Amino acid sequence: MSKRRLCLALGVLGLALLAGCALFPQPPVASFVVAYNVDPADPMVVDLDASASSDPNEDAITGYMWTFGDDVAILAPLDYTKTVAVPVVRVRYPLQGSYNVQLLVTNDVGEISSIASGTVTLPHE
Repeated sequence: MSKRRLCLALGVLGLALLAGCALFPQPPVASFVVAYNVDPADPMVVDLDASASSDPNEDAITGYMWTFGDDVAILAPLDYTKTVAVPVVRVRYPLQGSYNVQLLVTNDVGEISSIASGTVTLPHE
């Protein structure tokens, strides 16, 4: 049971404050890092790892919505969507340069995070 659901149940009983529950839920927090040199044969491939994303209410993170820019190929886990249920995606950028990346995460109660932004610079030295 998520902490939020437990807090809501305790709130009905009037015990939420005693249990340290937040009565005002907070959205999840998106965060990611870029892992370079994941494919020795192709320096344009990177992993985008959002496993550090979190939820202050301890609700499960269930969706990762990425914005990569144009012509970026998603190699894993899916090649047809930019919304995935896993925190790590492998992508291939088409050309050398700097690319902006954005991430939103959703939790299992439907809340959406603020945008986390970062830059991928290729080739990476």
